[in-house]
Amino acid sequence: MIARAAVFVPALRGVWHTRAMVAPVMPVGLAPKRALVLGGGGAFGVIQAAYIQALSERGYRPDPVVGTSVGALNGAWLAMHPDRPEELLEVWRELGKLQLLRWNPFPIAGRVLRGRLGLWPNEIVPKLIATHVEGRRFEDARIPLVVVATNLTRGRKQTFHTGDLGPAIMASTAIPGVFDPVEIDGELFVDGGITATIDLATAYQLGATEILAIDLTPPADTARPRTAIGVLRLSLAALSRSTMDAMQECLSDRVAVRVTTPDLSQHSPWALTVSDEAIAQNLAVAGEAVRVLVDEAGAVIPGPHHHWVCEPAPAAARGLRGAFQRLRTPANP
Repeated sequence: MIARAAVFVPALRGVWHTRAMVAPVMPVGLAPKRALVLGGGGAFGVIQAAYIQALSERGYRPDPVVGTSVGALNGAWLAMHPDRPEELLEVWRELGKLQLLRWNPFPIAGRVLRGRLGLWPNEIVPKLIATHVEGRRFEDARIPLVVVATNLTRGRKQTFHTGDLGPAIMASTAIPGVFDPVEIDGELFVDGGITATIDLATAYQLGATEILAIDLTPPADTARPRTAIGVLRLSLAALSRSTMDAMQECLSDRVAVRVTTPDLSQHSPWALTVSDEAIAQNLAVAGEAVRVLVDEAGAVIPGPHHHWVCEPAPAAARGLRGAFQRLRTPANP
């Protein structure tokens, strides 16, 4: 996660500067480009799916979608089926009640002795891919889609936006140390949350004029750490949060940016319980929340973050944006 502090440098050069809050102005005649950025968070993904449906009902239509980890799973469904967001919750409903990780010491010890690079097999994501996106390519998406992973071989963030969708999602969801890294073209990839929990930078590089991000970062632990591991965990969490906040503030001077974090205090990223009652409650909460995120026309309502003055790095921005302009996205039924 330490690499996150450097990942923004190619996209933006920023200096700290206090100024009055000024809402970004849309040039006359230019249609808004609304990017939806979906963060990672394991079983919290079912809550994110409720927000996606509530946003759709509010009239929000993203273009493009940028997804990290479970956000890549949700984002892939939305990009393939933008007119059927309610069916995404059905996908989660089918999972029912499950533990993402089974805390059995004997299989874990066996994997360690065999020299595996992860303590648990990643069983759920391959099944979801086989059922819902098997054989699909990024070029099949009806909304431009970017999947964010971490290139462990090169030690940096990597985005996927062309080619086979399945391997990219597997790479983006490979929690380091928990699941085995995913090898693509001879290089190892792990969870995108290591380098970009919510990848605002990529959304900006794609030319977004409005960015809405659904962050699934667990609430801050205010308890005093009792071990060295606890100190390390809290330190990395603080680094992750501070870099995300700085990026949000930096971008908010140039585009409308809103980052929302649902109340996750009563949920676990490692255990999933999906019932009709839970889905109804999640939808009710999401429905209320999105009213302050987007207006009735589906436009993002900017958040109160205006403290950074940033200069774009044109070469970095043009590279990814140009790649999308060269893609032809078929209109799937």
